[in-house]
Amino acid sequence: MAVYVVRRLLIAVSVVVAVSFGAFVGFGLSFDPTYPLVAGGGHAQTRALVQAYYHLNDPIVERYWRWLVGFFHHGFGRTVSLDVIGPPPRVRTPGDPIGPRLWHAAGITAQLLAASLVLVVAGSALVGTIAARRRRFRVDVSTRAVAYFAAAVPTFMIGDLLARLLVPNETLTTGTNGRLTLQTSGGEWFLIGPPSGGVVGWIRHMTLPVLALTISLVGIYARYIRTALQTAFTEPFVTVARAKGLPERRVIVRHALRTSLVPFTSLLSLEMGGIVGASIAVDAVFNLGGLASTFLTSLTQGDPFELTALLVIAAILVCAFTFVGDLVVGLLDPRIASTR
Repeated sequence: MAVYVVRRLLIAVSVVVAVSFGAFVGFGLSFDPTYPLVAGGGHAQTRALVQAYYHLNDPIVERYWRWLVGFFHHGFGRTVSLDVIGPPPRVRTPGDPIGPRLWHAAGITAQLLAASLVLVVAGSALVGTIAARRRRFRVDVSTRAVAYFAAAVPTFMIGDLLARLLVPNETLTTGTNGRLTLQTSGGEWFLIGPPSGGVVGWIRHMTLPVLALTISLVGIYARYIRTALQTAFTEPFVTVARAKGLPERRVIVRHALRTSLVPFTSLLSLEMGGIVGASIAVDAVFNLGGLASTFLTSLTQGDPFELTALLVIAAILVCAFTFVGDLVVGLLDPRIASTR
């Protein structure tokens, strides 16, 4: 098991390093954060000063190596500052620190992912088990129909519908005296915005985003649980367990479902990148202040250092949750850990 864990850690670190190089090269060659200095009628000399200060004209590999070495001393560094004063012309401030804001945003996205994945596993197991036990009955057909519908609707649309139905909406209306009054309609329990206010505030802000992400994913993965359970019910170990007189609930939970969770967890780990992408869409709909909001701000500024840091943090999230999924697979079936 130790070799299995170390190997997975090395793979995760290699993926993060590869993503950092690709992101730095791509953003470094595509974006020029000094463009506003000349677009607004500024001087080319000022632009050249900023480019020289941040080594923006150096070879891209040399710039990446400098960034990578600096990462171990200063983290993600600072954003590109266009605040130039003079004479003599010089950069007055080195920019804002990148790390604190991005790590805070990553923490919100990680909370959304963790809460959603717990509900996805529980919901998929429940829906898949009911559908597999009631095969071709009304319960199975209706359950699969709901799952297919949830999987067909985009995640951001589910989030938008939940927000419209359950979040208070403020509208201006004209009263009998001709004055405009502000009226609030909709629910009062859920709010849009970054989570705040302790546990209660976290629940009020995060419940709908978690539900939106969970509904879309349960509709997809419950089908895999159902198919895996149907296969497990025909295996000899299930037949032997029933022949020994074990209760049906124990046969399903301790034997058939545990075996079915192995391919389900592996598939969930492989598709973690898409799940993180769906969480970013939900983040944008509910304005949680996670990676989506940070990405949109960084994209408008065209800062290659901040965009690279954002993509690296997203890769770290994907690798972290994938690593946890691999550990769960190894615990569910120790034979996998001994052969990989």
